[in-house]
Amino acid sequence: MTNEEEPAALVSSSDGGDDDDDDARRRNTNNTTTVVKPIDGKYIKYTPPPAVKEQNLQQQQLAFSVSDFVTVRHLGDGSFSEVRMVKFDLIRLNENKKSKIKEEFLKRPIALKVMDKKFIAKEEKMGYVTKERDVMNRAEFPGVCKLYFTFHDYYSLYLAMECSPEGDLAMLMKRTRNISSSSRSGRLSVEQVTFYIKEVTEALRYCHETLRVAHRDVKPENIILGSDGHVKLCDFGSCLDLNVEYKEEFIKRRVMNEETGEIEEKMVKKKERGYSFVGSAEYCAPEILEAKAKATYACDVWSLGLTAYKLVSGKNPFRRETEYLTMQAIEKEPEVLTYEIVDDVDDAGGETNRTRFDIKLEDFCRQCIAYDWNERPTCERLLNECALFRGLPDGEALWKADAPEFVPLAKEEEEEEEEEGEGEAEADDDGYYESAEWKAKVAAALQKKLDKVDISSSGKGE
Repeated sequence: MTNEEEPAALVSSSDGGDDDDDDARRRNTNNTTTVVKPIDGKYIKYTPPPAVKEQNLQQQQLAFSVSDFVTVRHLGDGSFSEVRMVKFDLIRLNENKKSKIKEEFLKRPIALKVMDKKFIAKEEKMGYVTKERDVMNRAEFPGVCKLYFTFHDYYSLYLAMECSPEGDLAMLMKRTRNISSSSRSGRLSVEQVTFYIKEVTEALRYCHETLRVAHRDVKPENIILGSDGHVKLCDFGSCLDLNVEYKEEFIKRRVMNEETGEIEEKMVKKKERGYSFVGSAEYCAPEILEAKAKATYACDVWSLGLTAYKLVSGKNPFRRETEYLTMQAIEKEPEVLTYEIVDDVDDAGGETNRTRFDIKLEDFCRQCIAYDWNERPTCERLLNECALFRGLPDGEALWKADAPEFVPLAKEEEEEEEEEGEGEAEADDDGYYESAEWKAKVAAALQKKLDKVDISSSGKGE
């Protein structure tokens, strides 16, 4: 395969491609059934509730480009990507494309993840990108964020995904703090936390038992909140496929010769994927930080417990001034888990109004945040046996139930966040925001002034 063909095979049909090959790949994907293999005898076959399949723009071979969209606001940044809320530019969008897209979809906000090809090639991150795309392509579950389509240009790779105008749970905590005088930590109610955590547990069970992947980055920022009050798990860039068997590989690295002190190239054994630290330090399981075990479902359960802890208390108990100190706290300070909520702080910085966790929520967190990963329950066991979830509907009925009330994202707050995030962004007549840097990137990609990047030799990531 040539360098020019590689990007088209890695993402969508944009910029050409063989239609027959793409059709064959889609038929193979649709006919593939997931084989559920038990881990330590703890998994059982799980049949998820049916999901309503929306229009798949990828199947229509629509070659999208970044000029087809206009930015509404900036949502966040990653190590080699940024996420923007965009909408179709109805003025510039090609009439042929517009005729093939449903009207309600044309007006829908989309989360566009933009990834830098040069960085991906340099840091050998292509494995993370393709895994995220493949997992989201396979996912059909109401609690997992949908992937609509993908495309690429000379500079970037793009994932167009389901977007929630209400933001994520971290944003919800911030809004709650801003309007509540009794809780400066921005904590959510026990009713909210119980409902959201059950839906995330359902989503993780689907990931573990049906998709057979470990998410590895469960946190409030990766749980988006819909306008109906239900939540979805997103951002599978760090996920690990538990079905893949490791094959020993050797790669060329520049290492120091201990005898001469000189830098030289040497073939070294590549570390098996799953043992390296990925995601966020304050939610990472201790066995991964200490390299004692490979990432499995147990890592997600640890992160799930810490997410519940933060939502109800307003803080992560392990967070310190630096990432290194945070890791040290996770490895050496289990006593920090006091399961107490600080409702307020006086003018002198002293803590007041300390209250105990809800007993059921405390029990849930204690089970999940167990330092011995073999003692952590599976999501299946949590859903079937945990007292916290009693009284809530199960399966498909959960996604149809009335969700707890929440503080909505006001238009004024949305515009304020946009101004803070974009810096020197300018608003056009329609109220959309585009930074000078983003405009330059789009222009360069469309004019094809940037060199093509060879990502065919990129590694799978660790």
